[in-house]
Amino acid sequence: MPAMPNGRRSWARWVKGGLAALIVGGVAWQFARLLREPALWRRDWHLAPGWLAVAVATYAIGLGFWGTFWLRLLDRVGHGVPAGPGLRAYYVSHLGKYVPGKAWAILTRVSMLAGRVRPGVAALTATYETLTTMAAGALLAAVAVPFLLAGQASAGWQALGLFAVAGVPILPGVFNGLIARVTKPFIEPGDPLPCVPALALPEGLAWAGVGWCWLGASAWAVLMALGVLPADAGAGFVLRCVAFNALSYVAGFLFLPAPGGVGVREWILQQLLEREFAAWHTEAVAAGLAALAVVVLRLVWSAADLLNAAAAYALPVAAEGAPCSPS
Repeated sequence: MPAMPNGRRSWARWVKGGLAALIVGGVAWQFARLLREPALWRRDWHLAPGWLAVAVATYAIGLGFWGTFWLRLLDRVGHGVPAGPGLRAYYVSHLGKYVPGKAWAILTRVSMLAGRVRPGVAALTATYETLTTMAAGALLAAVAVPFLLAGQASAGWQALGLFAVAGVPILPGVFNGLIARVTKPFIEPGDPLPCVPALALPEGLAWAGVGWCWLGASAWAVLMALGVLPADAGAGFVLRCVAFNALSYVAGFLFLPAPGGVGVREWILQQLLEREFAAWHTEAVAAGLAALAVVVLRLVWSAADLLNAAAAYALPVAAEGAPCSPS
């Protein structure tokens, strides 16, 4: 396929940037309107530091499961690295997702493992891990949301529409095509990339699925920190948090122009949480509570990404060590 002319590439960047700004601006305006609801602020608000700490810790643990799969994948293709340098590169790379296009996350891992892993192999495995993780989130949501929303016909139809978007990463043509496109700039002539074993996909779905459960628990902890949940919000609500968070996260990831899925993720999660809160509050308060919750969740996770990256740099990492075992 011929390269896109410079003028057309520039035009495409402006269109993507404008579309991202339009969506983020629209979501921000909508949330500002919801958060101005007077009844919302007549409640006694607080932020429980203990629950916020739980949210940060469970988020870091969830990412650790995803990062561990990446290390196991590197080992399976014959390029294992010690867990310390590998997880350091993984946690730091999450800062790259806040740059439009999301390719910076892959580039960060390639750069931080330079001298340990060939650039093409690092990019191949990083892309494979990312797409497998998103596929696991889409599958988890596709299985769980219809079951958890049984009896809510309108919510079911909306969920099906979102599944059509969130399920894109697991389509074979898209999955393989994205890996080939992302890794192409890192492939050296005459140095072919290794083949990823077939068992890597189900293994990755399992590791990533556990990670999604921890991220869902982190979202639930943020709601607990805000004190917006009644006493009867039990295990079923926690499961819905896991599924709703996975669905909104994957949909935000697929919207490439938005850094970190900002705007898209928040809008979808707000819509899903609003339905939950409507059982306990008036319609206006439920909408405002959901908007407040997703804004705080974004701030907490962004802060957690910064803390994780800082901790990864601060902790000493030995030059040698046992690579992550494939079994």
